Amino acid sequence: MRRYLKFMVKFIGLLIVFYIAARITIWLATSGHTVTAPDLQGKNVVDALKEVGKIGLDLRVVREEYDSAVPRNGILGQDPKPGVELKVDRNIEVVVSLGARDIAIPDVRGTTLRKAELILKQNGLSAGLTTRVHAHEEEGTILSQNPMPLTVDVRENAVDLLASAGPRLSVYSMPDLIGMDFNQAVALLESARLPIGNVRYEVYTEGVVENRVLNQSPAFGYPVSQETPVSLVVHRESSAQTGVTVTRIPFSYRIPFGLMPVDADLFVEDRQGRRRVFSERKLPGSLIELPLEISGKAV
Repeated sequence: MRRYLKFMVKFIGLLIVFYIAARITIWLATSGHTVTAPDLQGKNVVDALKEVGKIGLDLRVVREEYDSAVPRNGILGQDPKPGVELKVDRNIEVVVSLGARDIAIPDVRGTTLRKAELILKQNGLSAGLTTRVHAHEEEGTILSQNPMPLTVDVRENAVDLLASAGPRLSVYSMPDLIGMDFNQAVALLESARLPIGNVRYEVYTEGVVENRVLNQSPAFGYPVSQETPVSLVVHRESSAQTGVTVTRIPFSYRIPFGLMPVDADLFVEDRQGRRRVFSERKLPGSLIELPLEISGKAV
């Protein structure tokens, strides 16, 4: 009986030793085993979990983000990257998509382009493609949008806009102003809504009536629009004949900074009366420099 007990004790001891040795062997074998991280980009998180489980890895979701390109529960990114060698039982951390954010698109029709961009930004959106067409509405007015107002489940965070480029400009045939009184010529141009450009005065003594238009640009018959400045050369008497001093002074002015171009008009009022000597559409911050000729004392 005693011999049997000794045998059983030795046998059980050997079993314990073999078990411990087997566990150590298995641990050593598996702890050094590596696998390659698969590419999980775009895959459903459930399918990805099954895939990594087959090769001895685990999946851990670290955060969720809205994304219009990847469907809900799709994987946006992973760490480690695909192709990296990992030991078994390690985690692959993933970012999972919540799908497109449901946003109610605001109605920006009838507003200005700048205001529309601000409204979209306040709603987590941005202005996409902006197309301009001629229309009766003021330039920059939003005529339409895509997606339309109150649309939800947007796949893109950008809203395309259709904006007015203002009314289509009418084209006229340039009138003949040569020989016309300067004031009458100005009245004619203003009635036709043609901007007056530079006005230059020259002295002629051979029977030309003072204040008559000597030359014009564009020439008579040339096609012009409301954006075409008309420059004139006007006759005046010499200072020797009239006894009036003509003073040439430099003029310089910088257009204030802003968002939109402005119409810059410069008038001089002296012995010859009030006249426009400059009229152009200028960009904010641009500099206007030109010489001014004053007959007598300017007002």
